[in-house]
Amino acid sequence: MLGNFLMIFSGSFFITLFVLMMQFTWRYVDEIVGKGITMDILGQFYWYMAITMVPMALPLAVLLASLVSFGNMGERLELLAMKAAGVSLLRIMRPLAVLVIGLAAVSFYFQNRAALDAQKNLTSLLWSLRETSPALEIPEGVFYGKINNFSLYVERKDVATGKLYNVMIYKTDQGFDKAQIVVADSGRLEVTNDKEHLIFDIWNGENLQAGGAQAALNTKGVPYDRETFQYKRFIIDFNSNFEKQDAEQWSGSAITKNLKQLSASIDSMNTALDSIGLANYKQGKQTAYYCPPLRPQHAAVLKQMSKGAKLDFDTIMARMSADKRVQTIRAAAASAAAYASELEWKSLTTEEGDKSVRSHRIQWHQKFTMSIACIFFFFIGAPLGAIIRKGGLGMPTIIAVILFIFYYIINTSGMKMARDGAWNMIFGMWISTV
Repeated sequence: MLGNFLMIFSGSFFITLFVLMMQFTWRYVDEIVGKGITMDILGQFYWYMAITMVPMALPLAVLLASLVSFGNMGERLELLAMKAAGVSLLRIMRPLAVLVIGLAAVSFYFQNRAALDAQKNLTSLLWSLRETSPALEIPEGVFYGKINNFSLYVERKDVATGKLYNVMIYKTDQGFDKAQIVVADSGRLEVTNDKEHLIFDIWNGENLQAGGAQAALNTKGVPYDRETFQYKRFIIDFNSNFEKQDAEQWSGSAITKNLKQLSASIDSMNTALDSIGLANYKQGKQTAYYCPPLRPQHAAVLKQMSKGAKLDFDTIMARMSADKRVQTIRAAAASAAAYASELEWKSLTTEEGDKSVRSHRIQWHQKFTMSIACIFFFFIGAPLGAIIRKGGLGMPTIIAVILFIFYYIINTSGMKMARDGAWNMIFGMWISTV
């Protein structure tokens, strides 16, 4: 039983891990392609990605392996023979259940220990790739805009000599109010040896710049400067070197913390948010917009001051002159708008803090839900495989994928609702397991 299951599980695990890694790669393909990344950097990228994907791949692999293995035994009538001998299905599943519980512990270990450093390094690599300039590949007949503050159009280029013909440059390095349009017969673009600058030589052209102290007027009355040249050189900042950022700067993220660190961070953030909320409350009580409950003694004093008359806001406003009324209303509106802006600014701090607390709680719960999913998927897949009695990678694979997609959609939706604060955290994170 164990040998049969482990052989199928090994294959299904690596297939599942490969599919998840490809899905992750397509998600960030724009950050990787065209950057001139070396093989060792790509190797690190996929290694760290594989480690972080293990907890997600294990439940699907357990489901697929249990469906296939029990489907094979049902198709070969082995389950029927064991049941005829008086062996129940639960007893047949017992050794595999112990193995799956061990796999759940492995999943928890990866999420709480092994994957944390991998997640930090993967995040560091992704941010470093975003900061790396793309490899220089100028197309023909379209504008190329991957050079900072430059948009380059080349009608034709000679690959053998590196010459560019009928060049047009839209240059905004001095600001959009001083944008320049440069046209030239030919040019050559080269990268410096340190890969931090571009040298752009152009010949026989004109440089048109909007505005300027010596600006002339064109036919539409728009001022511009015009310069004719035979040779011009531009030196452009263009760092195409890959520089990996320090992975430790991401250690404060929720996805890079273990259970102990997550609990400590949640307690610290809640304490800080409580202090901020209490300070805001005390400050709010001191404003003119705070209306405390009117006690009986205060009501008697107010009645005595008004000599029994009813305090009517409309009557007070009617007695004012028109100018005084407008001035009063504008002053009140400005005061209320200023106070509303202050409250909105204060709410940004508390909203960001609440969001950070929820993200830490999500990671805390997810370490358990993803581990327990391995056990639950086994107790779904094994009996289902015994019922359908179909082996191989046909019907069991289709059923496994449908079940996992169903689980994944519920899990993602619940996580999103819990992250946004729309659902209770426990309900949102455990609804997929339920």
